[in-house]
Amino acid sequence: MKHDNSVRRPSLANSKITTDKTASLSIGDSLRKAKTNLIFSRLLLGILVILAITVAFIAVYMGYATPIWEYLTKMVW
Repeated sequence: MKHDNSVRRPSLANSKITTDKTASLSIGDSLRKAKTNLIFSRLLLGILVILAITVAFIAVYMGYATPIWEYLTKMVW
């Protein structure tokens, strides 16, 4: 069985009369594009989460979070 990334298209689907760019994409092309966008968004979200955790850790370690912590504890007591 041959494995390649080609997608079979019916002969009518190859019509060159289109109104926009995405209209000529096959189902396989659309799924590959969606998969790429999903991977990109997950990587971006992961990087942002790691960055937020790092900033929070550095703020606590360097003492920048102490005034915020004192303010929150005063509100509770």
